[in-house]
Amino acid sequence: MQIKNINILFDNEAFEAVDYDRMFLYIWRDQDTDGDKQCKLGERWVKAGLDPATDNAQRVWDQLQTRKDRAKIDKKIDLIAIFDVTEVAKIEERYKQHGKVDDLIRNQIGFHKLSEVHNLGGHDMKGRVADVISSYGAKLIEAGLSTKQFDTAVEVMNHFENGDRIVLAELCARFGKTIWSGAVAVESEADVIIVASYVKTVFTSFANDLKMFNQFTDYVHVDTGADDYQEKINTALAHGKKVFAYLSLCNGSKRQERVDYLFGVTADRMLIVDEADFGAHTKNQADILVEQVEQDDCKVIIMTGTNADRAVTNWDIDTIVSVTYPELLIQKRETQLADA
Repeated sequence: MQIKNINILFDNEAFEAVDYDRMFLYIWRDQDTDGDKQCKLGERWVKAGLDPATDNAQRVWDQLQTRKDRAKIDKKIDLIAIFDVTEVAKIEERYKQHGKVDDLIRNQIGFHKLSEVHNLGGHDMKGRVADVISSYGAKLIEAGLSTKQFDTAVEVMNHFENGDRIVLAELCARFGKTIWSGAVAVESEADVIIVASYVKTVFTSFANDLKMFNQFTDYVHVDTGADDYQEKINTALAHGKKVFAYLSLCNGSKRQERVDYLFGVTADRMLIVDEADFGAHTKNQADILVEQVEQDDCKVIIMTGTNADRAVTNWDIDTIVSVTYPELLIQKRETQLADA
């Protein structure tokens, strides 16, 4: 099988073989022809005993037909996500091979171009698919933390419990900052998690990554750039939901209003400043948050992968947690040896 040539962009160990047949959806793209503007959504009947990630990757490989060079040589084919939709298939009486669950889901999402092709980026699509699956009451996969992620999360929570409030998290590439910070937010039991960044693309990535996991199905994701963001947050809190509120630090006439609302709403909150060394480090962007934090008892994570000194230029941090790439590799190797 040639699935080793497909770029699998998720933790394939989250899916295991079982002793019964299942219905899966898969999202994939060709980096050059689809980019971030288009993707393909299809279904796969995964038979008992087969590994879902491998079987779905094999399906993508087969679909390349005469253009397998795009995977084998160019390395341009990404399998972005897969979903176990067996529960949805049963609810809709489509639990069978060629049940067309993919058509059922695509019709609810829209942006359909032709056949399996959608005019949506793959990462945006996976968030929307997760929303539809959750609307059926079906479970998503459970989020798991690597050893290094778990240890660092415990370290941060210990700092918070010991009275520290502002933590610099210097986390290397491929650490998995989104799921890690989401786990810390869950453990903090904050009702409103403000994710602030100067880089707007952070928000889509953050929301769509978290939507993949069962632990975050009770969280509502709100872009404060939307006109009705206050209504969405108020409604979510009134119904016992918790909120990830995405705040752009780019200059704008309504930025201060959004900050004032988020720090004024009656709720326990946490602030996560992502990509804190890019734009968010400048006095004009940081001070509007620093001033609020000085008057609030919320916990704060200043998160960056590079240029930590620049990230905390305007912050009076209490402590630092750091994970380097060599540390990540060593931990991965130790885990592999322990499992051997």
